[in-house]
Amino acid sequence: MLVFLMGVTGFAAVPGMITRVTDAAGGAALAASANVSASNVGNALGAWLGGLAITAGLGYTAPLYTGAALTLAALAVMVVAARRAVPSADRSGRGPVGRPGG
Repeated sequence: MLVFLMGVTGFAAVPGMITRVTDAAGGAALAASANVSASNVGNALGAWLGGLAITAGLGYTAPLYTGAALTLAALAVMVVAARRAVPSADRSGRGPVGRPGG
């Protein structure tokens, strides 16, 4: 059940990430490839760091803690990026969350 939930939440986040990247890039044609590239780098980095944790003698459960630390770091980056984002009004003059003025 947890693997199913992980897959659902992982795939549910992709459209929002691609939209954010393409909006930030002004709609550039290849902007969505940055999202895929970052995901691939994250996969490789996670596997490498998990392997380093095992090699360091921390045990076979160490990658779980490494993954949790990476997730917390990613969450911190996301919070900072969301707070620094400048809300842009769409054509209706409403902000990004549907409130007047943002």
